[in-house]
Amino acid sequence: QLSNQKVEDLLVGARIEENFGKENPLDFTLWKKTETGVKWESPWSMGRPGWHTECVVMIEKEFGGQMIDIHGGGMDLKFPHHENEIAQSLVLHHHPIAKYWMHNGMLNIDGEKMSKSLGNVLWAKDVLDSLGGDIVRWLMLSAHYRAPLNINEETIEQSKAELAKVTNVLKQAYVKLALTQKKLPEFSETQLLQEFKEAVSDDLNTPNAIMQIFEIVKLLNQRLRVREISIEQVHNCVVALETMLDVLGIRYQRIELSQEDIDLYSLWNQAKSEKRFDDADQYRAQLVQRGIL
Repeated sequence: QLSNQKVEDLLVGARIEENFGKENPLDFTLWKKTETGVKWESPWSMGRPGWHTECVVMIEKEFGGQMIDIHGGGMDLKFPHHENEIAQSLVLHHHPIAKYWMHNGMLNIDGEKMSKSLGNVLWAKDVLDSLGGDIVRWLMLSAHYRAPLNINEETIEQSKAELAKVTNVLKQAYVKLALTQKKLPEFSETQLLQEFKEAVSDDLNTPNAIMQIFEIVKLLNQRLRVREISIEQVHNCVVALETMLDVLGIRYQRIELSQEDIDLYSLWNQAKSEKRFDDADQYRAQLVQRGIL
């Protein structure tokens, strides 16, 4: 059902380990007889449930035999693991255990599959400590969840640069809007979100969603570079970007200016216009220290 494997193609001794104790060589283990490790008494032997059964039992315990909405796992679990879960649920509950199946691609480290045997395993907590949650999310979302993802210094630096491109233009927009000291209008360009919505609605196509984020970044840059900026147009782009980042779980830091900040910004612009560059540099340093520039 799930992997579209044909029974006649499953050759004994190839994908399925040959076992002469089975009635059918393609049967999977429901109960594993063992005297070691975790084990329980049963009518059949001392042992424990087979791997495919464990997951079905856990879902049974948590959801009371009801069909769950989403079941996930790696591409390598589609067959035989998830197929065997479906088989057991069909017999026990007469449904295929889940409405939707989401199988993610494999992680590669410098072009090689991440595995203990290769010694290239990255622990999530270590990567989060090193890069921070936003960079990790951006990196993971840069590839479709069903596609493989290669992690190396190049892809990490690319993710940092891409996210900085988004947050930097947002920062500029926050400052420009705050300097106007005017009440911001309502969001009025809902079409700015349309293609982003279509992307995430298309099997979570996050690479296309990120492309749409950059389209709005480009538009916002254009709207900030004109002599007389439109508060409404800039604000619409800001709201669109914030909405997109919220959907992807990416954090952003809004900037609010105090009157002192606004006065300092005015002094900086005045010093530049009067070509008092030493003073301008001092004002700029203060603005940078305050996180405004």
